[in-house]
Amino acid sequence: MNTKDYNTRQEILQDKNGKKVRPWRPKKVRNLILSDSFKRLGNDKKSVRTKVCACHLEFIKCLETGKKWLKHANFCEVRLCPMCQWRKSLKVFYQLSKVMDETEKRHKDLVPIFLTCTVRNCTGDELSGVIDSVLQGWRNLNDHRKTRKIIKGWFRALEVTYNDKEDTYHPHIHAILLVEKGYFKSEDYMHTTDWVQLWRTSAGLDYDPICDIRKVKTNKGKHKAVAEVAKYTLKDTEYLTSDEELTDKLVMTLDDSLYKRRLYAYGGILKQIAKELKADKPDEGDLVHLDEDSIREDVATVLEVYRWNFGASNYFKD
Repeated sequence: MNTKDYNTRQEILQDKNGKKVRPWRPKKVRNLILSDSFKRLGNDKKSVRTKVCACHLEFIKCLETGKKWLKHANFCEVRLCPMCQWRKSLKVFYQLSKVMDETEKRHKDLVPIFLTCTVRNCTGDELSGVIDSVLQGWRNLNDHRKTRKIIKGWFRALEVTYNDKEDTYHPHIHAILLVEKGYFKSEDYMHTTDWVQLWRTSAGLDYDPICDIRKVKTNKGKHKAVAEVAKYTLKDTEYLTSDEELTDKLVMTLDDSLYKRRLYAYGGILKQIAKELKADKPDEGDLVHLDEDSIREDVATVLEVYRWNFGASNYFKD
């Protein structure tokens, strides 16, 4: 798209991270679909909050490189908001990367492994109860004598996906675990089948669930694992559809089932270091100032303000 709108001659927002254009407009467009759904569901308060979310953006722009840093925005922080989910995912990624890097400096004897714990898909009516079981299962798993011995720290994220063919939901956990380097050759080493049985017992399941456990081998792999646990808790393309009736059903189910849930959490050494770095509450706090590259004081900058134009469905510079 040309950076000029030929009807208004105003500059359209272009915010890049390297070569990648950040999805301000797509996220705002989907945010308005959510607002309309809340309105149809009779939740006028959330409808208004989401509609005005991120309508006003202020950036500091480097005059030399053109790079932008967000200085101010009016985020709604509604759980299902695509805009706020995107910002929170970035925040979790930057913070967790920082925590992992600091942990690596302090504890060179520890290495990360990546664990996924799943349960069978469930209906919308069952979702809230199944999420309760999944989160309690995670607490039980970490309190087990085997894991207390081998896991020195952890970070977990709850993800919920939707299967439109079967009209079912799939809540599951992605986690990064810290273990000692000698764990893989020790008598305490757990094979995938061991994790399956431990998760089955911890979550109170009457079947063998699918678990995936992988060693994170390289620094590049470590950040890939961080990206996996920091990704969106919900995929907005799954619950904001072209079918208004289906969208409303999904929004109502997910909004109710995820109410006041802790979607991300730390434990052990990672929790201690996250607290020191003031990154221990990923579900809370500022969505504006993320842990990206800092702005050098000697770089010439200018303030740019962009506002959402509802008629043109885009951000234009004031």
